[in-house]
Formats: sequence, C-alpha cells, structure tokens
Amino acid sequence: MSPALYLVRHAQSANNAQSEQNRVPDPPITPIGETQAQRLGDALERLKPSRLIVSPFLRSIQTALPTAHRTGLRPYIHREIYEQGGCYRGHAVGDRHPMPGMNRSELQTLCPDWEIDDRIGLVGWNELKYYEDIEQARLRAVQVARWLVESKWSTGERIAMIIHADFKLRMLEALLDRDDLENHFGEVVNTSITKVTRSGSRWRLDFWNAHQHLEDELITT
Repeated sequence: MSPALYLVRHAQSANNAQSEQNRVPDPPITPIGETQAQRLGDALERLKPSRLIVSPFLRSIQTALPTAHRTGLRPYIHREIYEQGGCYRGHAVGDRHPMPGMNRSELQTLCPDWEIDDRIGLVGWNELKYYEDIEQARLRAVQVARWLVESKWSTGERIAMIIHADFKLRMLEALLDRDDLENHFGEVVNTSITKVTRSGSRWRLDFWNAHQHLEDELITT
C-alpha cells in the first residue's frame, strides 16, 4: 500500500478571529477552535493515521491534542512546517519582526510525552532573521517534501500533518510539482483535511479541504 499524507489546517486561532493590527506572534486557539479540534480528533480517529506530525506553533499543538488522545499516537513536533512568514510581531508589510517562538523547555512543559525536533533548542524554534516571503516558503516546502520521501516509512503509512493555511498550499505545490495553486483553490477551512497519496515517484491529490466533520456553525477560515 502506498503512503498517504493528510495535510490538516489548525483550528481557529485568536488571530483568525480578530483584525490584523491586534494579532500576536503565537496565539492560542479560540473556544470555537477547541470544538473544531475535538471534531477533527473524531475524523482522524476514523482515518487511522499511523503518524502525527505537528507544527511548533501553539495553535497547531492545541489542535493536535484531541487527535493524540484518541489515536494514542506520540506526535512529533517538526521545526520546519511552520506557517509562511514564520513567527513574527507586527502586521504591516516592512514592519514584521521575527520572534523566537517556544523553546524546547516550553514545548516539553506543554506536551511532555511528545517527540520534539532535535533542532529546537533553548532559544526558540524560529531562527529566521527576517519575514519569510512566498518563494522562501516554497523552498522550505520542497525540503519538507524531500524529507517525507527520504524518510524510512513503513509500507502503508498514513501520516497526518497539522500545519497552516498558506503552508498547506506550499506543500501541495511541492508535492504535485505546481506553482499556481493559489489561483485554483479557495480559502482553507480550519481543521480541513487534504489527502495526497504517493504512487511510484509521484504524489496524487485525492481530496482537498474536506470538512464534513464540522457542523455549519463551526466552519471558519
């Protein structure tokens, strides 16, 4: 059986729910987001992932908690699957300043039983010295896609990766070898699931932005 990859956007964060000028570098999820995360846990439990890989942002970790509980998986916090732009303060173009994000000790306190990327140290996971632009995010997505291919996964692995809206598009561009997806897909729903399957040397898109696990009042972008 070919490996399958589920790309999942995090639940609604406090930044999603307010204007840009009030956003903070690493927000938690909202009460709506907490319910979305519970529904996602139900959906992923049915899909039976064998691995759970999570962005180091707080909103992604909080989104993954119900899934980790339901599936019994030990999540892996991967340093390189953060949102396009990185962790930063400031909302105006040209006035966005990198922030370190949570460090290893903070992550261990938040989720003591999880596996944490060895590259995350005592300063924080974000080592960017600038706001990452789209082309730099595309290069990072290519590196993550290469890591997925080169990792020694068992036959039939089902990998759930909890990431972010823009980086989800960058990952699809890298996996499907396209650079125009921004114009083909609509807004990414919080906790929506996109599935791609590797067949031979190529990845195939099976479905996009699935969110049937959410009631209408829980659908947010």
